[in-house]
This record gives sequence, C-alpha cells and structure tokens, in this order.
Amino acid sequence: MRIAIDARMIKLGSMHGIARYVYELIRGLAAKNSEFEYHILVNEDSPIRREVWPANIQFVIIKAGWIGFREQFEIPAVLRARRIDLFHAPSFVAPILSPCKMIMTIHDLNHLVLPQFYTPFHQLYYRVFVKSCIKRSKFILTVSNFSKDEIVRTLGLSKAKIFVTYNGVGEIYRPVTDVKELEYVREIYEFPKEFILCVSNNKPHKNIYQLVRAYCQSNVDLPLVLATPVDSALLKLAESFNKKHLIYFSKFIAEEHLPAVYSMTKLFVYPSTYEGFGLPPLEAMCCGAPVVVARSSSLPEVVGEAAIFADPYNYLDIAQALEIGVNDDSARARSVANIEEHRKKFSWDIMVNQTLELYQSCLASSGVSAKAEPSLVKGAPA
Repeated sequence: MRIAIDARMIKLGSMHGIARYVYELIRGLAAKNSEFEYHILVNEDSPIRREVWPANIQFVIIKAGWIGFREQFEIPAVLRARRIDLFHAPSFVAPILSPCKMIMTIHDLNHLVLPQFYTPFHQLYYRVFVKSCIKRSKFILTVSNFSKDEIVRTLGLSKAKIFVTYNGVGEIYRPVTDVKELEYVREIYEFPKEFILCVSNNKPHKNIYQLVRAYCQSNVDLPLVLATPVDSALLKLAESFNKKHLIYFSKFIAEEHLPAVYSMTKLFVYPSTYEGFGLPPLEAMCCGAPVVVARSSSLPEVVGEAAIFADPYNYLDIAQALEIGVNDDSARARSVANIEEHRKKFSWDIMVNQTLELYQSCLASSGVSAKAEPSLVKGAPA
C-alpha cells in the first residue's frame, strides 16, 4: 500500500508551524513497523533528503514550489505514475484532480476568516482549490477543537469527518540550567541580561503592533525582544514613548537554541488574535517561562487556564498583563504550574499513531487494506 505525503514546505530555516508538523509526522511514521510504503513529495533542495531514512520512505522530487498552479497538474501525474493509494495533504495545499483517496490536515482557516491579510492570489487559491479539496477529502485532520469548530461553522462539514490530532512538544523543550550553555546562546543572539520575548512572524493577526503599543504604555522597563524582521513602524512607535532603545529585533533563532532562549526569558508573550494551535507559548511554558497569551482562538485550549491572559484587542489589558507577568511572582508561578502533566496531552507520537489509524481506516474503506476500522474513527474527538 502506497501513501504519498506532501513535504515541500520543509525548507532550511522553516522548521516550525506546518513544516514542523510534517517533519514529525514523517519521522514518526518511519519509526513504525508499517505495511505502508511512503512516497514523500519534496523539492530538490529539501533538507530532509540529507538524513538517513528506512527503505519504506522514498523521496519524490517535485519541480513545482509549494502553493501554485503548477502543482495542480504535476502532483496528480506523480500520484498516478506511482500508483498511490492515498494522498495526505498535510496543509491547505492539495490538487483538485487527485486520482486517489485523499485526506487533508487543515491547521486553521485564517485564509478564509481573515482574507484581508492575504494577497488576491492566496484568496483565490483558497476559495477555488482548497475549499473544493476539503470537501472531496475522505477525512480532515486538524490540530485543535477550536479549528474543528471553525471548519464545521465556516464550511458546513459534518463533525464526523473531522478529527483532532494535537501538535506535540519535542523532548528538547525543557528548562536549560547549564550556565555556560545559556551564556553561549545569549552571546550568539546578543540578548540583554533580562528580557521579555515574543517569537512570531509579523503578519497582522499576530498582533505585534498592538504588543509594542501595550509595552510602551506599560510600566515595564525590561527590554522587549521580537523574533521578527526589523520593522521601522514599530521602532517609530517605541520612539514616541522614549522606549526605542528597549526594542530588540532578533535574527532567526535556530531550533536547537530555542530551549535555552525560552529558559533565560523573564516572560514570554504571544498576543495573536487567531491561531489554529499556537506552539511557541506551549514550548516556552515547557521550558519554565511564564507566559502572557491572548485569550483568543485555540490558545486557552493549548496553554491551559493557568497562563496569564489578555484581551488581544485591548492594548491596556495587554499592558496590565505584561506588568503582572514581570512583577507578580504568584501569577508567574501559576503560569508554569503542573506543566509536566499538561504537556502529556501534546505528544508527536500520539499524533502519529492517530494519523496512522486514519490511514488504515481510509484504505480499509476502499478495499485496499484489510485492517479493521480503528477506534479513533468510530467517533470524532470532542
């Protein structure tokens, strides 16, 4: 039985979000004693081709880049030529004319819910291709109950077709206490002795401008480190409050350094207004960092109710949350209390096992596999 998985979004320096999810899925499937043959669709420069993989993992070079019209023709041709039984589109990118069974992972619906933040091309792609593929898919996987409800509400799909498989937290995300390692990482990124950290891109729904506005209005005088490209508008805003010297823009933080960065952070803040999952604040908590997060979308579901929450649309509320996060020791302690128990819900191994069950069920329903219907698909998660 042949299963194809699109992994073209995995590129050097992109191992987070969807790319991280796909990499962990492939790595987990490779570790299983499976009857399946996996055909992994990648571009020629994919970094995962450099790793050693078992014989049932085969890489297929796709010329089309991730997200474009060319993939609509090239991918179906590859699936047909390799006699693929099931295609897994682990993001919103999928071919309308798939010649085989298909499942998709829809991480969020921000392209539909927040179309004003995307180019006309992306809006068209989502309306024409993605919505059609979602409805044609045998199953839809998603990463939170929030996203599941969004898919049902926005696209009118049956809940029975949609399954929640949470993202995981890697084992590397634990508190780093080695002083030499912490200082080594601090020197690489030129971080101040104490700082508040936000790891995010600067798309509008990530709410970074609102964060800087709140920071400038607050009584907090610790530096604010933004792991985003330098933004002159943010610096101009901070300058008007005489806080420009306290705003740091970090270069890209390598994943192997993130646990140390999270561990040395006085406070981690994530003010996003819309997240299908939101992995950075959970990773930060697992490294012992108190977190301020927006009370919005999936974030309360992911971080739990112990975090310090703020209204992402109210900069004064965010400012107050920052002050609590820096100065209130009891609130800081509650933010990371029982984190080891909480993180058990978010395991890449659990995600892989649940996904494998769906593969088996999907193929069994088409007569390709003789496996019985697994327990996961007898009823969708709540």
